[in-house]
Amino acid sequence: MRTIFLAICSCLLVASFNHQAVDAVAIIDIETMDLETLEKTKKNPAFSWWSELGDSLVVGGLHKKLLESGLDFQNMWSQLLAEDLVLVVAGHRHELPAGMKLIAQSGRIMLATQGQGLESNDHMKVMKFEKNKTYVESSTHSRKQHSLNTEQSSIVKAIMDEVDVVRWYGDVATLTNWNRHISSVDIVSARDWFKSQFESLNPASVTLQKFSVSGRDAWNVVATFNPTEAGDIYVVGGHYDSISEQTSRAAPGAEDNASGSAGVLEMARVFASRKTSATFIFIVFSGEEQGLWGSKAYVRSLPTNVKSRIKAVINMDMIGYSTDDSEDVLLETSRDFKHLTDQFATAASLVPGLRYFTTFNPFGSDHMPFIDNGIPAILTIDNDWGSYPAYHRTTDTIDKISREMGAAILKMNVAALAVMAGAE
Repeated sequence: MRTIFLAICSCLLVASFNHQAVDAVAIIDIETMDLETLEKTKKNPAFSWWSELGDSLVVGGLHKKLLESGLDFQNMWSQLLAEDLVLVVAGHRHELPAGMKLIAQSGRIMLATQGQGLESNDHMKVMKFEKNKTYVESSTHSRKQHSLNTEQSSIVKAIMDEVDVVRWYGDVATLTNWNRHISSVDIVSARDWFKSQFESLNPASVTLQKFSVSGRDAWNVVATFNPTEAGDIYVVGGHYDSISEQTSRAAPGAEDNASGSAGVLEMARVFASRKTSATFIFIVFSGEEQGLWGSKAYVRSLPTNVKSRIKAVINMDMIGYSTDDSEDVLLETSRDFKHLTDQFATAASLVPGLRYFTTFNPFGSDHMPFIDNGIPAILTIDNDWGSYPAYHRTTDTIDKISREMGAAILKMNVAALAVMAGAE
């Protein structure tokens, strides 16, 4: 009997010890937390590590210590280690393999548990998760203050006011009437429509850049304004092709990416006759959905002396969706071009209600061929794109598009371009 009693006590002690030694991962909602409080929270002794991901602070530590910390956790997973986690960049939620846990997501970055079948491909990049690192920073927790002087603000706001969101929304609706998959005859109609729209703005030139995608002809539409031999060049681009689960039936691509390509046209209207010493190039790319074919072809065509003159490329991909009444934008570039996020953060501060998020893990859109060739480029995309339910589906239609979201990103981009190019 004494032996049995000792065995039971031993088991209870082991169970108690194991419970205390169980690791856990938890989420703290930091959307409304100020920067000072956030920095103090990261130093909480209950945490063995942390990771900042937009509005979520992911923390890890002993399950017992986390529970006893008194903090308000949004979610918690016991028996989970940092080593069990992986980062997925540019992946949409529905692309995660079945059985994987999505821990947190901000913009184009997901933190998930590792699983079979998860590897980098044309649609996502899988990265090793690193502790104590900020992967996505929100404007609420920005370490820098961004502002223009009174005179600059007045000039830029006047230019921003020229954005016509009703016109932009009408253009998005027009584009959704065509199946813009690269294999559809309708994409030629969309191509010709863009060409005629650019030509109506009296540019120096509008060209159709032809290239091949797996033996199929495709075209970029390139409009150039105020060409100079030695001045700075600014490029605004976005892809106009689309895709769906039934491309033979329909690929309306309202959010992805009628919203962004119509945005290129709207910005061209604002800057077409703007006085500046810079050259503006507005491009709508094709073949993006098959692997960035259009933007790659364009960058390959650039002479070395032209590449060196390009000061910034603004890529718009999915700018018209929001899950709620707030407007959130993701600014994505490489660390080599961090100055662009600073400039766009300043521009975002001029748009009432617009929150911005910044990340330096670029992937999978038409800014990449420029970045890969040492050309400063930035992606502006709505921060809720990863939860868009009609992503790459026939249901990606005009009724899903938010005028407010599109207007906020367009005004931010116009403000940034106006400041960078010294527009009057």
